[in-house]
Amino acid sequence: MHSILRIFKFAFQGFFRNFWLSLVTITMMLMAVLSVTLLMGMDYIREVTIKGVENKVDVLVEMKLEADREQVESLVNDLDELSEVKVVDIITPEENWQMFLENNKDSEATQVLEVFEEDENPFPYFLAIQAYELDQYPKILEFINQEKYSAFVQSSDADTHEQVINKINDLANFVNKYSWYITGLFVLISIVVIFNTIRMSIYTRQSEITIMKLVGASNWVVRTPFVIESVLYSLAAVLIVMVIIYPLLNFIQPSLNTYFDGIQAVNIAKYFKDNYLQIFGTQFLGLALINMISTSLAVRKYLKV
Repeated sequence: MHSILRIFKFAFQGFFRNFWLSLVTITMMLMAVLSVTLLMGMDYIREVTIKGVENKVDVLVEMKLEADREQVESLVNDLDELSEVKVVDIITPEENWQMFLENNKDSEATQVLEVFEEDENPFPYFLAIQAYELDQYPKILEFINQEKYSAFVQSSDADTHEQVINKINDLANFVNKYSWYITGLFVLISIVVIFNTIRMSIYTRQSEITIMKLVGASNWVVRTPFVIESVLYSLAAVLIVMVIIYPLLNFIQPSLNTYFDGIQAVNIAKYFKDNYLQIFGTQFLGLALINMISTSLAVRKYLKV
């Protein structure tokens, strides 16, 4: 127990004794962790945005003007039996009339309705059909366009927003591609910096190491403080990123709400809050592992163990 406490004491002494070297090392690690964190945030935004666009996709079926409620409900019942159909909404002629008035309240187009009597309605029934997946819409359209429905179905079309989704994906892939290169560069620099930091730390503490070896300290006892020191670098880098990222997310969240209004709320602050352990815990473990390997190699080379 006494030996373990001494090992941790040496580790903390080395961490704070070489403050400026520690600061440079932590800064490089911080850049790597911050890059990965921002990439994860961008990937979340991409997924939520695409999901929001997909939720706006539907098949709009226009019924013939003479189609009655019974025929409409018959088609709805058949559609409900399809495994691809998530929900079917009936838009009545009366609802179509009101939507036309609301959408053209400042336009002279509403004057066209004045030629109709009170009991006349020029609008037909519509069906708004939503599928579970984008690739299921062609099958739904094929089902609606069957001959047996042609007597009361006027037309059907699917607005899949394919171009919008493709643009989102292309932009995200482009950013991710080059951002990962930058992140990889920071990780590589971090490895080099930690390796050389440990080398310099060993060089400045050669007398201590010599004394430890003379009094019978094992290679494990000599090596472990340096490994713990490298883990402290990782912990410090991740904690600083957490201190930076949460205020930053809360600052940009209102802008995201405004920008993505009408698609789906992109609550990136909540996403990081709910998944903080997975996001930052994984990064800490990965960074600590890289640092421990780099440290072990440096100690192995310069202590000749």
